[in-house]
Amino acid sequence: MNNFDLIVIGAGINGAGIARDAAMRGLHVLLLDKSDIGSGTSSWSTRLIHGGLRYLEHWEFRLVRESLRERESLLRIAPHLVRPIPILIPIYEDGSRGRATIRIGMVAYDVLSFDKSLPRHRLLSRSQTLVESPGLNPDGLLGGALYYDCQVEFAERLVVENVLSARENSCEVLTYAQVTNINPGTVEFIRSGSDHTEIVRATLVINAAGPWVDRVLANSGAATERLIGGTKGSHVVVRSFAGAPPMALYVEAESDRRPFFVIPWNSNYLIGTTDVRFEENPDQVRSELWEVDYLLKEANRIFPEANLSRRDISYTYSGVRPLPFAKNTDEAKITRRHFVRELPQNKNVLSIVGGKLTTYRHLAEECVDLICKKLGKGSPRCTTALIPLPGAVEFSSYASNFRKTGALPTSVNERLLRIYGSRTAELLQLCATNPALASQFNKREDAIAAEIVFAFQVEEAKTLADCLLRRTMIGLNDDLAIGDDQSAAEIARRFLGWSEQRVKDEILDYRTRLKRLQLE
Repeated sequence: MNNFDLIVIGAGINGAGIARDAAMRGLHVLLLDKSDIGSGTSSWSTRLIHGGLRYLEHWEFRLVRESLRERESLLRIAPHLVRPIPILIPIYEDGSRGRATIRIGMVAYDVLSFDKSLPRHRLLSRSQTLVESPGLNPDGLLGGALYYDCQVEFAERLVVENVLSARENSCEVLTYAQVTNINPGTVEFIRSGSDHTEIVRATLVINAAGPWVDRVLANSGAATERLIGGTKGSHVVVRSFAGAPPMALYVEAESDRRPFFVIPWNSNYLIGTTDVRFEENPDQVRSELWEVDYLLKEANRIFPEANLSRRDISYTYSGVRPLPFAKNTDEAKITRRHFVRELPQNKNVLSIVGGKLTTYRHLAEECVDLICKKLGKGSPRCTTALIPLPGAVEFSSYASNFRKTGALPTSVNERLLRIYGSRTAELLQLCATNPALASQFNKREDAIAAEIVFAFQVEEAKTLADCLLRRTMIGLNDDLAIGDDQSAAEIARRFLGWSEQRVKDEILDYRTRLKRLQLE
């Protein structure tokens, strides 16, 4: 079928959220992406679901309130992926934000999150701060503040589950489909590996391509005034180091006074992020050496025993924030709010500008309300804040029972729960039909062969890179699954019928993609 109420371009978190909401409200939806689900900006964030404490400094109280409310929604609909995390703010005598400023910020944060389920903040003395994080630099330390936000360890899985939910509600999903033209009433695209243009009809089109929004319009001959003024954020991933904190730290950089994070993540530590203008192709974004050195220097200042250097880096990653275009504005002051912009020459084409991982669901709700209005249909009530994502259905009871009865090693069971949630039961049905699929195949010995089959047969993976980086998530381990990629491809050969040539090609393609994550 090629007649749709809505075509969504871009399967990142915003596009996936819009597709889910629209499909759940009964619209006939097609979701297109030139690459894989969640393979753009959604994969390269700091992996926090947060209220935007820093936005208080720019008086964006409405955005903070929205973010804090949505944090609670995600704790409710995706508890297997979104979990509370304590965050410590050390206060130093030479910092630009003193104890009084931090106190005011913390109180405002608590007031704006009056309906939260997380603990309130605590102000700490110098000695209490060092008890919480003994490896902190004690020189000039005045005290600290401890508060709670949330972490989404694998944001990629959050995107995937939104797409799976959309598909369950009859949304059509096509990845590796490059949009080449947007005309009144039609969208043209070409699938990867083909030179054949396909045409689909739709009443409305949502351009949710993130930092590619302007490029989608330009390539489609629908260019308008510039919408996106993206900034690049880079991170480094390191193994545990001397003095490493047991919780996340939110710290002010000495060199430019910009806040950055040091966060326990995926058995490693995530340090980031930078915030610099980016005018090039988002497909080519990668961390620059000066950014790496900046993050290492600031981390070493806060943790003097760490002595981190480039050789301690497992990998880096970088993404482009799809912020509104703002000429001659300091990067930190560009609003993180989102906007929906109509195309002047075709008001049935809407572009999403901005948006945060935390607020994707509310953005989608606003967008689909507008879509229903444009379609002249009564807008059914949005239920995305109430209906859990697929892996969250009866998650608590399932996890409790699975931990007691699971036949696999504990490390495997825990990993399956934190990636697939209650959908682990569906995955393990594959093992029941073929016990060989229950075998562990990676160096950590916590991933099983069934996950490879599940990724391709159930979760829309098309390539080995999709499978390792955005389904099983083992590609984000500190070794980038080098070596495990060969085992995974061999599983695909054995159980999915891959040819020897495809095995070789997929491994080569995967390792080529990893070059963006490795220091030059």
